[in-house]
Amino acid sequence: MDGDEHRLGEAYEGWISAQQEAARIMASADVPDDPIDRAEGYRWLTRLASLAQDWFVEKADPLHPVLFVAQNEYRKLMVDNPDVQYRFSVLNDDRTYRLRGTRGDAAYVGLAFGTPIGKGAVDGRTGTLTQVNLDQFELGPSGEFDILIEPGSELLPPGTGQVTVRETFFDRRTDRAAEMHLELVGEVDPPLCTAADLVEKLEFAGLFVQFVAATVVQMWRDTDDNINSFGGQEGSKHVEEQEDEVRTHVDADMTYHGGRWVLGDDEALLVTVTAPEEFLYWGLTITNPWMESYDYRYSTTCLNNRRAGRSDDGRWRLAIAPRDPGVDNWIDTGGRTEGYMLVRWVLTEGAPPPAAEVVPIEAVGALVW
Repeated sequence: MDGDEHRLGEAYEGWISAQQEAARIMASADVPDDPIDRAEGYRWLTRLASLAQDWFVEKADPLHPVLFVAQNEYRKLMVDNPDVQYRFSVLNDDRTYRLRGTRGDAAYVGLAFGTPIGKGAVDGRTGTLTQVNLDQFELGPSGEFDILIEPGSELLPPGTGQVTVRETFFDRRTDRAAEMHLELVGEVDPPLCTAADLVEKLEFAGLFVQFVAATVVQMWRDTDDNINSFGGQEGSKHVEEQEDEVRTHVDADMTYHGGRWVLGDDEALLVTVTAPEEFLYWGLTITNPWMESYDYRYSTTCLNNRRAGRSDDGRWRLAIAPRDPGVDNWIDTGGRTEGYMLVRWVLTEGAPPPAAEVVPIEAVGALVW
């Protein structure tokens, strides 16, 4: 076996070992002793491996960019929002790109240009470097756009290594998604799979799987301070404060309020959302301990300001409950009594955290409206 083959073999073994270490982290996590949550934990690891292969092995070449759908109903990452289509591509800050397409019907299409996730600070900063939304650009009569992304411009400042697109819908069942295509400007040679290239990609894919597993377990621990209540702040403040690499890679146009819900079998968490003067969207999502949204294909596990009914006093009242409380604004936990919840606001200032109160399920009907 020559040197390159040996390095490849070691890198592949490292990739397998990284998944085993992620499984150890997941299996030892202090989470609810629920057999479904545990089963979903092992499935979550397979999904992380799938995402890592797409993100860092197959579609990690900034000279041949691919704006791919990173999350969907089968692959979820760190509190995905079922109302959002997430797209992602790597970039190189000394190359020029063109983003073209047609806008679609989403309420908001945000583009976050930032440092490469998981690779630490670049010139002293990590996370989102530039946040824009598609409606800030000149659009054609049918929503056409053609955006040039040039080195040194607002969209591609030094240190940029990726773009994340968050396309936020009021109703993904009916709203038309954007058509988007990202391409490099200029001619380059076709890609080659070399030993040096693949070794580096496999090594980083392994680090990513372990990093996400450890981060999510820590995120769950951090919810100890917000049991049946919401805490959080604007995404722009997370970027400004530079607390850690995860919280800085956010949409700076959004505000995030989260916490853990813990219920008895006959209890519901009544969540009251009060709108600020100006906002575009809010949405409440619930997740398992692995920060994956519950399966939204078959039951209501998230609601937003258009899909939820509004009370006569102008507020929204939603019930997170393990069984049907007999109201339209029911967010279904699938029988589980503990999980995570997150409210996202889009294009707002000073949005107050939602209020939350544990009530008997039988009392919900009299309280929601």
